[in-house]
Amino acid sequence: MKPIVIIGAGIAGLQAANVLHEAGISFVLLEKQAHVGGRVQSEHFQGFTLDHGFQVLQTSYPEVQQSLRLPDLDLSYFDSGAYWWKENAWHRFFSPWHDSFSLLRALGDGIISIPDLVKLAKLWLQIQLDAKPLSTSPLSTMEYIHSLHFSPTFQEGFLKPFFYGIFLDETLSQPASLFVFYLKQFLEGRAALPQGGIRAISEQLLKALPADSVRLNIEVESILDGKVVLKNGDVIACSKIILAANPTAAAALLDIPLAKGAILQSKTFYFSADTFPNEGKLLHLVPKTDESNILHFACLSKVNPYYAPVGKELISVTTLKTDISEKEVLKELSQYLGQEKLNWDFLKAYSIPESLSKQGFWKFIKQKAHKKSIILTGDYTQYPSLQAAFASGRLAAEAAIN
Repeated sequence: MKPIVIIGAGIAGLQAANVLHEAGISFVLLEKQAHVGGRVQSEHFQGFTLDHGFQVLQTSYPEVQQSLRLPDLDLSYFDSGAYWWKENAWHRFFSPWHDSFSLLRALGDGIISIPDLVKLAKLWLQIQLDAKPLSTSPLSTMEYIHSLHFSPTFQEGFLKPFFYGIFLDETLSQPASLFVFYLKQFLEGRAALPQGGIRAISEQLLKALPADSVRLNIEVESILDGKVVLKNGDVIACSKIILAANPTAAAALLDIPLAKGAILQSKTFYFSADTFPNEGKLLHLVPKTDESNILHFACLSKVNPYYAPVGKELISVTTLKTDISEKEVLKELSQYLGQEKLNWDFLKAYSIPESLSKQGFWKFIKQKAHKKSIILTGDYTQYPSLQAAFASGRLAAEAAIN
């Protein structure tokens, strides 16, 4: 019997392979890189663990809970909230649903007002009771945030900067439904880092697969009727094809151009230091100004000590400006950390040209795949998240089986 061919061993491709394997269906998983995981990668460098871009595992995602053995990842958790820059100082703001005592302190410090808290509680309650009207809202995230009438302080200091980092988009043009989905997850769930770095997720998925069904360093040349042609000239006859490549590679194989603005990029810098001035396992949200380049930064070794050697701290800094240098980053950070000059050591920077995809750009690529009887999968076919990557991979495998 001809196998099902899966092109691309990112999270969606690995998930599809696992579902097929559990069902006893023959498959071949092809990956052009020397490793699996797609964007979900980590590198061990000079004793530090460096994820390819700032990434966290949101443990409240239903597909994550069903698909991963979370205890085996040895997770360490961020505190639920963020550092908020106000009046030239950092203030810790914790989720009201996780730390009521800190909420009282935030109210006393003027970090959040009682009217803002009431509006946040009403929104959370609305999401719990019936999120359907919110999920079908025609508004963008920016428009929806404005419609909620939070105070300018809460909007500009916390809400917008937080979602700039989630969407990697300072226009917040993603649908309001995504805002509602992510808000629910972050209010109720916890963000974590695996001991071995974010790539431990893909490694766990790979371990469950038969080694002879996974082929690395294999690039696909073209997709024909009932067969896949490889760059090395080999041809694999198959019963079905699941296309799990990234959007650029998928579009190339389907011979269709990508729309401008469909993919968002980012750059993450890593620095080491002997000490870090702020305690707490929190993201630092940098307010958006005409001069700001940074979205956020965090001391990852405060969250997961395994990310740095003993006696050292690991700091990640994320920006949307891929042409910025580490010296410019340190100069900007110094004003937020009260030091004239930061004596941090630069480790590495990762430019991620396909960090996230935007919704609403994939109609034609989906139509082309359907027309050619190719099963398309990847988070961009739904919405950008690990939840969607796992879900789309599972659904693709189920479609192939049926």
